[in-house]
Amino acid sequence: SPVKPVAVAPPKPSVPASIPAPISPATPIECDPMDGSIACIEAVLKMYKEAATPAEREAMLIPLREALMAAAGTSNKVIAEQQLAAHKAALAGGASSSGAAAVTAKPVSEMSEPVMGFPTSYAVAKPEEMVAPVAASAPSVPATPVASVAKAQPLNMPMPSVHSPPTNVDISGLTSDDLRIAASEMDATTVTALITSGLEMDEETTDLAFWAVVQAVDDAEAQDKPLPASVPQMLHHIFDADLKHLLTREKISKNVTCMQPDDTDEKGAALRMNYIFDDSSHKDLPLKEGRRCEGGSCCEACSRNIFPTFASRAETSLTTFPEIASFTFNELATVSAASILHFTRLIERVRRTIAHEYGLPLKTILPLQAYSRKYVAGTTQKGGGGGEGDFVTLHTDEATHTGYHYSCVIYLNSQGEEFTGGDFVFNDPAPKKDESETSKTDEEEEEEEEYYEPYRYASIEDEIRRAGRELTPFHPSRGAAVIFSSGWENMHEVERVTSGVRYAVPCFFTTCPVPEAAYDQMVAGKPKTDEDIADDWLHLLLAHREESPLESTGRVKELLMKWHYMCTPLSEH
Repeated sequence: SPVKPVAVAPPKPSVPASIPAPISPATPIECDPMDGSIACIEAVLKMYKEAATPAEREAMLIPLREALMAAAGTSNKVIAEQQLAAHKAALAGGASSSGAAAVTAKPVSEMSEPVMGFPTSYAVAKPEEMVAPVAASAPSVPATPVASVAKAQPLNMPMPSVHSPPTNVDISGLTSDDLRIAASEMDATTVTALITSGLEMDEETTDLAFWAVVQAVDDAEAQDKPLPASVPQMLHHIFDADLKHLLTREKISKNVTCMQPDDTDEKGAALRMNYIFDDSSHKDLPLKEGRRCEGGSCCEACSRNIFPTFASRAETSLTTFPEIASFTFNELATVSAASILHFTRLIERVRRTIAHEYGLPLKTILPLQAYSRKYVAGTTQKGGGGGEGDFVTLHTDEATHTGYHYSCVIYLNSQGEEFTGGDFVFNDPAPKKDESETSKTDEEEEEEEEYYEPYRYASIEDEIRRAGRELTPFHPSRGAAVIFSSGWENMHEVERVTSGVRYAVPCFFTTCPVPEAAYDQMVAGKPKTDEDIADDWLHLLLAHREESPLESTGRVKELLMKWHYMCTPLSEH
């Protein structure tokens, strides 16, 4: 028979001789949330330095990565809390957002640059698979405060699209200060309602919204959860605001006549064949007026546009966004969410600028390639366009790839500071002498003399290069961008970098439509809900998974085909 358990009385607690008085609540013990993270990093670093063998050091890399990741998350949270507290304090003190004495939180991008974490993995389940549908007979939900409406909605319920005003948000009496708070708190529903009512996100609010998105993505990853629909919703607002801000900045434009190769006769065809085997023959191609735009729907007008401040210094910081110095969409496994989102934000800014400049529907423009390019003095390029080298020979983008219809280069550092040489140069046929004399101002002639001074004793090769040509140089500066039509009217080259390292982001856009059959072949086709859009952001950009080259190529191809659907609300699909 089983043995019956014997009840044992618990031991009597010993009574201390004297009971210590409790700590007075008037003097609470304060703990800096960063202390634990820093202590953890210091401990792991100590163990790493004291490791006796290379194998022991290698074994410490994962704990070190986890410690850095935890510290990054903590620091981002602390920064966000400090900003929000400062802004709320300013509002409580009666500061006006429009007055000269207004007190506002300092933008995250202008604060001490955060250390970005090393992401791990994401859950791959869709929200619909994780949450049961809400029954039709469910009881009514009590009234919810404005700031928490977005969080109170069921995960499987599509949130209002960016351009559709929410019907359950009372925004009466709310101001730009409330918009700033809602953006910093990732309250996409209230932000949508306020923007629909006529308010606009200024640059400070836009930066706060961006870092709130970064924090939301990092939090979802840390908790191994799907991305909330509020992430793409807030990104759509950020993209809209970015273009509005850019249109208020300086722009230098020049209209040019669209050109394409004239290979109708045997001589033209032969010269075109020479170019295939000899880059220097490119300038000798016979041209005729007109836009080729093979397979696409380009604007009939062509131009060159220079934006001296396309991106701010904070947006081109290689300390805040270290991975954008060598970024490619094919290799994202170890790239921080902040850098992925920021690089995508810059490319989307270019796409919207092209649509605005050339009067094209936004949905007809898609990125075909975008990456970071490093030019290192004294090196020779190896491999494709992303390889290192110190110059780029004369070429036409549309001749390089028939699908390149619009081009852009964003500069991440400045000539004369981090490197010398490396001018971006438009290379055109020289106008007739009488035309040249009448069209140039004294200032232009002086600038031309200054540019050609280094070539006064140039090599025969350089003299041949300049013979019969008009060279228009642009001196790269951090945050500037050059955007232009990709046809033969805009032949260009990059002169040799003579010292230092030059960082740039070339990107190319097509107007060729994606066949509908391509979406049908995808595992998940065009997004139909805001949750679908968030799911695409996760799986095509932010999943941080190891991939084979074949898997990476397939993912990037799907990313570029779905770009418009990911970067705009459902109402614009």
